[in-house]
Amino acid sequence: MPHSPDTLRFINARIYRSADDTRPASALVTRKGAVHWVGERQDAPEAGRTIDMQGATIIPGLTDAHVHLFAIANERQQVQLNGSGVRTIADVLRHVSASAKTTPPMQWIRAVGFDENNLAEHRYPMRDEIDAVAPHHPVIIRRFCGHTAILNSAALKLLQIGEGVSDPPSGSFGRSAAGRLDGSAKESAAEAVFRAIPAVDPAAMAASLRETIEDSMRMGLTAAVEAAVGFNCGFDDEFAVWKLLRQESSFSPIRLGFMYQLDPKDAAMRGLTPRPDPDWQAMTLKFFADGIVGARTAAVSKPFADTGSTGFFMRDEDDLERVIVEAHLDGWQTATHCVGDRASARVIAAFEEAERALPGQRPRHRIEHYFVPPDGGLARMKALGALIVTQPSFLTRMRRSILEAFGPDAHSKYPARSVIDAGVTYVGSSDAPTGHVSPWIGMANAVDRGASLGSPIGADEALTRRQAVGSYIHGGAFAMKQEDWRGTLVLGMAADFVALDRDPFDASTDLAATKVLMTVLRGAVRHDTLSAAAEMQAGVH
Repeated sequence: MPHSPDTLRFINARIYRSADDTRPASALVTRKGAVHWVGERQDAPEAGRTIDMQGATIIPGLTDAHVHLFAIANERQQVQLNGSGVRTIADVLRHVSASAKTTPPMQWIRAVGFDENNLAEHRYPMRDEIDAVAPHHPVIIRRFCGHTAILNSAALKLLQIGEGVSDPPSGSFGRSAAGRLDGSAKESAAEAVFRAIPAVDPAAMAASLRETIEDSMRMGLTAAVEAAVGFNCGFDDEFAVWKLLRQESSFSPIRLGFMYQLDPKDAAMRGLTPRPDPDWQAMTLKFFADGIVGARTAAVSKPFADTGSTGFFMRDEDDLERVIVEAHLDGWQTATHCVGDRASARVIAAFEEAERALPGQRPRHRIEHYFVPPDGGLARMKALGALIVTQPSFLTRMRRSILEAFGPDAHSKYPARSVIDAGVTYVGSSDAPTGHVSPWIGMANAVDRGASLGSPIGADEALTRRQAVGSYIHGGAFAMKQEDWRGTLVLGMAADFVALDRDPFDASTDLAATKVLMTVLRGAVRHDTLSAAAEMQAGVH
């Protein structure tokens, strides 16, 4: 059980009160879940328990402001295609074949984490190729982005997707040159497929979510925002799992926020209203304006360099503006997936219309991704007090797609420093499992702009270490409207912090390799490898 006496004293540490703090303290005392005192060790008041931090660095806890915990938990139960051993189509098929040998006939095989960018062939497996290794099982492969599904013939048959199927609005079914379905489905077609396959067992999902959240805590997260309840298998099924998890008396998670993937009228129909609970917040509705770079479905004004296409909106533009305004009037914060500049410009216009309809609310509406910045967008965002929530690990995870999609213009994409310079709040996040789940890799990518894989993408947009770390500390708390009580380690603020094996602000250290030695949440030590290591060392001597 977490150890949480009324008072804890942490000594022999390097304690940064915030990402901007340049004069770290050496001791910190907590009392009843809050910071009671910070300063030098010799001045520290007494406490019920003293913990020697052995020189570790302490910073405020991190927030992942855009993560898909449900998807990560779901993937833990499925065939993994994102490992180092998956480098060819044959490797993908080998994993499917192995699962087929241990799965009863006609039961679904679900594979996740697929990324053609990592394969020698740089393509999707074809329907016939999957049929050859799993002829008696319906197979679905989920691309790592969640916007594409790949099916075999048995799956297509079970889902009643025939050769004559029409492409839905804002989506498509892939076809060969001869016009036969190749098994791929993108955007709204993929979403319909994901919702049509049998739902996962709620109890198993709840157990997997518990493990996923515990893993997040061990990486330094003390808060996270589930980025779209409903994105994986429909709102009601996912919401039921989260409710089941919350009802468990032994479950004490990180501070959670939820985006509901619902239109305002659908939220109202379910009796859902904005709830600013500090531990289980639900104040945000999630919308999708356009598609993604990888599938060239993002709504851009300048054609993609390799396809000549300009993407599309996921719903009628006027309808998108309507739901954003309605959400604003109902008191919701909105978070809208915008990748292309046409999408972001239209959503900013919707924010402006919402402000005209009901001024002065300052809901901190969010644009998620902001991959291709529209002209003049930042000035308009600043005037609105709107936020940009980005995922810097995309610079490595999607490097090939970015360079091929935008060509020489790639270096003007995915802005960061210019966002901060314009006075707009920049919030770092992962979008895991699409982006890398580690916040430390995300921060490192924000600093080096993906230089670990070659030339940096947009070197002028690189952040300083303090800016990168701050985007996960203050940025995340600000996005959740919680910056007045957490995100800094000063008197009265929440005792949510992490101890690290290195100083993340020291340019000589490898930021991406940072290890979390201890996580303290609500004043309780929830993760601790530091004390265990010290006890083991003492036993040796």
